[in-house]
Amino acid sequence: ATTENAAVLRRRFRQWVAGLTDVDTADDLALAVYEALANVVDHAYVDRESPGLMTLWSAVSRPLLTGRDLVVTVLDEGRWRPSAAPGWRGRGLPLMRELMHATVVLPERDGTTVQLRKRVAAPGPSGARSFTTRRTAAIA
Repeated sequence: ATTENAAVLRRRFRQWVAGLTDVDTADDLALAVYEALANVVDHAYVDRESPGLMTLWSAVSRPLLTGRDLVVTVLDEGRWRPSAAPGWRGRGLPLMRELMHATVVLPERDGTTVQLRKRVAAPGPSGARSFTTRRTAAIA
């Protein structure tokens, strides 16, 4: 889990989500995902000598009447540390909560899971798909 890995995952996610919704929403989604990835880089493995694994998993539902449900999960094998005081940092979770319909942080003994959910507008006829699309990437 390094800054470079997080940037690669953000670009891959942004490319994937581009076909699912409009440009502004795709940018917002990529920003929220990057914030979750950056939290892994900055916080999950600070007590280790080398960075650990971070996993990005995303799925989108079939087209629904009002759009598609997008679920993004970011996993690590580190330890959750709540912020004592935001200071000049600590704005990632509020930003994710603002950009997504639901943001859940699940700290466990063996890692932290961040799940992001958003209903995205249905794409035009040329971008419509009738199947569930998934994308998984893991970078150590």
